[in-house]
Amino acid sequence: MRSLAGFLAWLPGVMPRKAYKLVMEGDLLSKEERKDLHPRSESLFDLVTVVGPDAAAAILAAYNDGRLPMGRGEVVREAPDAGAYVRDSEPLREEIRQRRRRRACVKDISLVRESDFHDHHLLNDIFFETIGKGPGKLTLAGIEVSKTIHGYKSNSGKSTGWESTFYWVGSDGVRRSSGSGLPLEASNRRNDEDRNWGLHE
Repeated sequence: MRSLAGFLAWLPGVMPRKAYKLVMEGDLLSKEERKDLHPRSESLFDLVTVVGPDAAAAILAAYNDGRLPMGRGEVVREAPDAGAYVRDSEPLREEIRQRRRRRACVKDISLVRESDFHDHHLLNDIFFETIGKGPGKLTLAGIEVSKTIHGYKSNSGKSTGWESTFYWVGSDGVRRSSGSGLPLEASNRRNDEDRNWGLHE
């Protein structure tokens, strides 16, 4: 989906920061339309807001009605990219449905699909919710998925970075995996047999 900032950039003459604030904090959108603004991802570090088709249609209508803040001397003009985004709404609605299904998977594993397995963060959330911390196995979408974890100590030995990996044999018979990758601590001296001399135990 298009970010809200990116959608506003499709509207000629709009003052982007003021328009963004109006959409996010003002009364331009109804309560239902506001629900169509979504976080781009589940990460706490990703603060980007994306816009669904209903919110986009309301913003475009406000633009066409002259209700968005405009630059000096600017007038409402054609916004073909914004119009196309609003008209081609079904793929956006399907993406929103899949986002909601994946969020619901954490509490209801019957909703998990094999296509979700490559989303390491989703699998991690599901395993944590269902079996807690540590390694384990779950049957998801009729397929046994195993989780392994490996810890890497910091050089001081006071903290640990964790690598988690999920393994499964797909419905096509191919063994696959999805993982977090190595943490920063993996490159520390303590985790290298050739360099780990002289450190506190």
